[in-house]
Amino acid sequence: MGDYDILYSPVMKKLHGKRTVMKLTREEFQKYIYSYNDDETFYKTLYLQEKEHPETFHEYCLTLDRKKIYEHRLYVPELQTEAWYPYMKETDLFHDINGNIVLSKHYRYTPVFPHEHEFFEILCLYDGTAHTTIQGIEHTLHTGDICIIPPHTTHSVGIFDDSVAFNILVRSSTFQSTFFQSLTADSALTQFFAHVLYRKTVGNYLIFHSGNDAQIHDMLENLYIEYLGHAKYSCTFLNSMLVMFWAMLLRFHENDIESILTKNSTGKSVTEILNYLNCNYQSVTLRDAARHFGYSISHFSTLIRESTGRTFLQIIRDIKLDQACRALRETSLSNLAICELVGYESPEHFMRTFKKAYGMTPGEYRKKNRE
Repeated sequence: MGDYDILYSPVMKKLHGKRTVMKLTREEFQKYIYSYNDDETFYKTLYLQEKEHPETFHEYCLTLDRKKIYEHRLYVPELQTEAWYPYMKETDLFHDINGNIVLSKHYRYTPVFPHEHEFFEILCLYDGTAHTTIQGIEHTLHTGDICIIPPHTTHSVGIFDDSVAFNILVRSSTFQSTFFQSLTADSALTQFFAHVLYRKTVGNYLIFHSGNDAQIHDMLENLYIEYLGHAKYSCTFLNSMLVMFWAMLLRFHENDIESILTKNSTGKSVTEILNYLNCNYQSVTLRDAARHFGYSISHFSTLIRESTGRTFLQIIRDIKLDQACRALRETSLSNLAICELVGYESPEHFMRTFKKAYGMTPGEYRKKNRE
């Protein structure tokens, strides 16, 4: 066991110890998630001691059971002699776990510490509020908020009341295969999310504001109950449930998304704009789209480029080519019919654009994808 493993967080106690199998009803789960365990009680006592008796807090910390702190991997800043800035690799978390997804309750009153890791973290606000800082940008999360934090992103979380949150920790490859599977027919949104989550910039994150959506709330409970139950084929169930969870978020809350690119925007959200382009890609122009959303052409063009990393014309081209590829794979329509279907005015332009993008003609693409 490495030193950093001991120091990382109270969550590691559960992840590295023997996983407890708990077959819970929904009512039992709700009791479980709201109740305080021994470590949370330790942290709450520590927090109140510092808040109410700051003048004697250091002396109090010196009386704490060091053996318990070590064995439970508890974080007591007052007793730390070195910087508390952990980094966790995927292999550290998943090497002895049968699966690609870990769910873990965030311990209330845990002292705030910045950290980052190699896998995705989905912070779910089950009830109440939490304060998080993502690469220096502060956020207050509320009930129903789902915050996606990508790998290598410095962040911290603070909950200092009875609010409840838990984490869904996901291998990068599993996140990509589940999250982006929900977007296969929607290339503009795919590019937007990829731009936010994978672009190396300050403040990478996505927050879905699902509010009091009972379906999302129930789905989160079902995910956690399935994880705790550790039943047969649980890993397969969890992967499938995660795909469904993303699909539900995108179906019901794709216009309730906050990111570094939309946080300070006014007017329509970027996802609304991208949905509009997906529905009108055959004939929409930059002028038409800007007018529809009430922007000047120059402002709208800048908004699109800064939000997605691509120009308006590149987005429209990619949507058209995606739809053309789908038609080539799934129908027997002629090249001319597909050209007209996706909005190209001339077959020659369609053929040139397609070959430049894929290195083959539409006919060659159809043959390759039907073999």
